[in-house]
Amino acid sequence: MSATGPDNDFFIGWADTPSADRRFFLRAGLGLVAGTAVIGAGLGALQAAPGRGDWDPNAVREWRGVVTAEPYAMLRTNDLGGGSRTALLSCLGKCGVAARIGSLAGVPVVVSGSLIQRDGHSMIAVNETGDWIRRDDRAAADPALAFPAPQALGELSLVGEILDSKCWFGAMRPSSGKVHKGCASLCIRGGIPPAFFARGPDRQGALLILTAEGHAHGAGLLEFVADPVRVSGRVLRQDDLLLLDAPISAIRRV
Repeated sequence: MSATGPDNDFFIGWADTPSADRRFFLRAGLGLVAGTAVIGAGLGALQAAPGRGDWDPNAVREWRGVVTAEPYAMLRTNDLGGGSRTALLSCLGKCGVAARIGSLAGVPVVVSGSLIQRDGHSMIAVNETGDWIRRDDRAAADPALAFPAPQALGELSLVGEILDSKCWFGAMRPSSGKVHKGCASLCIRGGIPPAFFARGPDRQGALLILTAEGHAHGAGLLEFVADPVRVSGRVLRQDDLLLLDAPISAIRRV
């Protein structure tokens, strides 16, 4: 074996790394870090916004108004600001509470729960295992809080996505798309009001609560959840709430 001089680059595991190799690994490491950051930022910019919904489950308060169970559990109240408004009702988890309304429908009540809201849409999440609703013996019936009859706006064929209203309002982010399909299906199966988000060409859209002949949708809706679909039906306005009334037969994948 020939002798090695101080400038020989023959590799020896316990010896110092040659300066040329140190420079190469430093440049390569910095390049990888910078490239990963750029790719990550680019992929993030391409993702759809998760939504502006807001919900603090610990911010529980009382809401006064009138409730109904049809087509879904809802409260008409003056406590949301801006006059009489509608808030959908749900439990803290993935379930509806329409079955608990009973004889309290149409009379003044007090509901205890936390507010979920997004873009003017509201839902109150209640603790379904507790005493979350009671008759309001202090209040007289307010005609302004009576649920108005829905007004037909016309027949439309809309393209968009079926999702659950609770998560879209702010309980979950993201609240739409394939990543949310399982969660949305469980929520709708449990009684959370289903909604249809109609998408426009500019990626903006409108949210409509789905009904079937004026009543709640059943399990037949689940096969279409989170898929791009076209829904043909009647659009109705119930004061500050938009409804899309369409049977299962009027829903098609696109």
